[in-house]
Amino acid sequence: MKLKGKLKNINYTIEGKPQITFELERYLDVNKIQDINGEDLLNINVSNARKSRTLDQNNLLWAIISDIDKKINGIPSEASRWDLYIQGIEEVGAEFEDIEIPSKSLRIFKGAFRAYKILDEKNDRLLLRCFVGSSKFDTKQMGSLIDYFLRMASEAGVTIIDYRAEFERLFYWKRKKNAKFAEGLITWRNITSYQE
Repeated sequence: MKLKGKLKNINYTIEGKPQITFELERYLDVNKIQDINGEDLLNINVSNARKSRTLDQNNLLWAIISDIDKKINGIPSEASRWDLYIQGIEEVGAEFEDIEIPSKSLRIFKGAFRAYKILDEKNDRLLLRCFVGSSKFDTKQMGSLIDYFLRMASEAGVTIIDYRAEFERLFYWKRKKNAKFAEGLITWRNITSYQE
């Protein structure tokens, strides 16, 4: 189980053992933790979270989805864009939680969760798959999602050259710039070392 949150407190028990408190980013994560027996010994891995996706990356994602929708359906709609989006986040393996709710609660549920799909409907109950949306993605996850939609756009016949260039700029420009800087620094050091 992988959770995202912030370190909030470090205390010590009377016996001197450390107790660490985290504030979780998502309420759904509490459901995962409740399944753990309090006496179980756990392996815990704590690391810094990856950098979150940017608004420019999000704008690129939705521009590509809109063009795919227009190409496939002729007239794009909010519903068909969301269907494509959910297909994409499911395809790239976004985290999800399956939740059962009363059918009459769907309208309220839609207000709280944007990325979901109905898996089953029985006896006035719905089984929903709720996805972690791209607003919670890090840059690596967002890159995978945009790359998925670039491939889909290409297969649908959408011209993607400008989108591909923007993708490269948003995800690889800084790495290339840092590599060129490092390369220039090494060259400069080599030149100065020969002069000494």
